[in-house]
Amino acid sequence: MFYPYTKEEVEKLEVPTKLSEKTILSTPIFKVVESQFSKDMKRVFIRHPGAVAILATTLENKLVLIKQFRAAIGEWLWEIPAGTLEPDESPLSCAQRELEEETGFISSQWKYLFPIYLAPGYSSECIHLFRAEQAYPVQDPRAGDQDELIFRWEITREEVKEMLTKREIKDAKTMVAIQNWEEGK
Repeated sequence: MFYPYTKEEVEKLEVPTKLSEKTILSTPIFKVVESQFSKDMKRVFIRHPGAVAILATTLENKLVLIKQFRAAIGEWLWEIPAGTLEPDESPLSCAQRELEEETGFISSQWKYLFPIYLAPGYSSECIHLFRAEQAYPVQDPRAGDQDELIFRWEITREEVKEMLTKREIKDAKTMVAIQNWEEGK
C-alpha cells in the first residue's frame, strides 16, 4: 500500500514489532524463517549469520580478484574475496581469514568501509566490506573450503574498467567495491 508521507514523517515511523517467528528450514549456513509482525505483516526470509567482502590491493596497487563457480546461477563469476562469518567470529577476523584462504594473500593494513545489504527483501545477510591495502602472498597460506574451486587474478585499474565495460563483472558486492576503489577511498 502506498502512503504519501514526507521524508521527515517516514523517518519517525516505528519499526513493526515482531510477534513470533518459526524456523521453516535450517541448514549449516542459514535458516529460512517465517515471522509475524504487528500490522498484520507476515514475512518469510533467510536469516543469515553475515559475511565479509574484501577490496584487496597489492603492493603494486592491483586489485585482487577471484573467479569461482556459483552453483545458484550456474556460472563462473569474477568477484572480490568474500565469505561467511563463523559463529562468534568478528568481521575483521573473518575478512583476514577469507583473504588468505581464497587468495593466499595477507595484509597488515585493514580498514572497515561499510555494511552492504544485497537482498533485504528476502535475506538478513549483511556483508561487511573491508579494504586491505598492500596485500602480498604468504608462503604457506591457510587451506580454504574443500569444495571451492577458486582462481586468483591481480588486475590493474585499466583492466578493471575494461572488464566493467564488457560486463564481465556481474557480482554486486564487487561492483560496489570497485566503485569505492575508483573514487580513491
